[in-house]
Amino acid sequence: MVEYRGPEQEWLPLAEMPVLTPSRTSGALSAVFTPLAPTFMEFFAGIGLVRYAFEREGWAVKFANDIDPAKRKLYELNFAGDDFICDDINSLRAPDLPTVTLATSSFPCTDVSLAGARKGLKGEQSGAVLPFLSLMKRMGDRRPSLILLENVLGLLSSHEGSDFRFIIQQLNSIGYDCDAVVLNAVHFIPQSRPRLFIFGVQRDIPSPYLTSSVVAYAPNDETRPAALMQTLSRNADLKWRFHCNLPRLPSPSNDLAAFLEQELPDSAWWNDVRTSYFLKQLSPLHSQVVRALQNKSRYSYGTAYRRMRPAGIRMETRFDGVAGCLRTPRGGSSRQLVVRCGRESVRVRFMTPREYARLQGVGEGYDVGDSTGAALFGFGDAVCVPAVRWIAKNYINPFVAVRKS
Repeated sequence: MVEYRGPEQEWLPLAEMPVLTPSRTSGALSAVFTPLAPTFMEFFAGIGLVRYAFEREGWAVKFANDIDPAKRKLYELNFAGDDFICDDINSLRAPDLPTVTLATSSFPCTDVSLAGARKGLKGEQSGAVLPFLSLMKRMGDRRPSLILLENVLGLLSSHEGSDFRFIIQQLNSIGYDCDAVVLNAVHFIPQSRPRLFIFGVQRDIPSPYLTSSVVAYAPNDETRPAALMQTLSRNADLKWRFHCNLPRLPSPSNDLAAFLEQELPDSAWWNDVRTSYFLKQLSPLHSQVVRALQNKSRYSYGTAYRRMRPAGIRMETRFDGVAGCLRTPRGGSSRQLVVRCGRESVRVRFMTPREYARLQGVGEGYDVGDSTGAALFGFGDAVCVPAVRWIAKNYINPFVAVRKS
């Protein structure tokens, strides 16, 4: 088990890291490069959206783990097989894990999120990445050639950046060169959801694309914004291998209305009393926007969240065609609202599980189950499918021999 007592203690001092073969820098595959099999295991699997994404890029899951039985129920509603182990990651044993090419870890963000108490890796939730790292270490020669971690951008600044550094150091110490990019779901789906993706590539695996191991030469493009570049620069002494040829991201999406359910019963919308209370909680600026849209001859759709501000509780709306970041529905204030303005009316309702599913990029065939709370919690904790597919296609797949069905 990896022991982590805070930013001041490291699992393995950088000076004691094994000296391995330097990263190869090449614009093309080596003549001796043997493509890897597209097999993976997913940790903190949730409702299976990492699997959903990777399967559509030719991958096969061999093992999945999450501790939440409600998420397991949704997972098993949508995926065949008996590969899901519902158990505490601390209970897993390295010898029981399959030999695969890739391991993914969408570990909890609660303790590194800017909205939380920021306990970082010392917290019970986000600290769950430590047993994952320990499992990878204990797999020895069977450890995956590739690792993909996903979390919120708050990981970059957690404990003044030392939590991010700690994770990279641990990956370095067991033979992985690292890279990191930021993707916002809005490039694929009308949802603002920026996420940090950390890559680990075993040092003896040649790169099938142009790379650089020098932070100064890491591409400062749309996937590596200023905050990430500053973090990389502060950690230039670590072992990196940067992808220098990622394609441009699609233009941001702003067609929220196309993702909303239009045939809901009238009972789904709030009554006049509740809507009036909603309007009273708007700030003067937000109220002005809503009133202006109310007088339009056609409907405009926006979203809203309940926020605690210095002036008190506020409902904050947005009408830019993009939903706010989906969150888990803790305490009611984290449930996203749909606001429809126009034709002399304002109507408000909660976003539905199917809308959450659409805004995470899953198809209509995904079964959202019969529990609204479980579905909203599962999707609020999940990844955006098209963003992960972009990662799989452009970053991971060049390493493997993939045949799409």
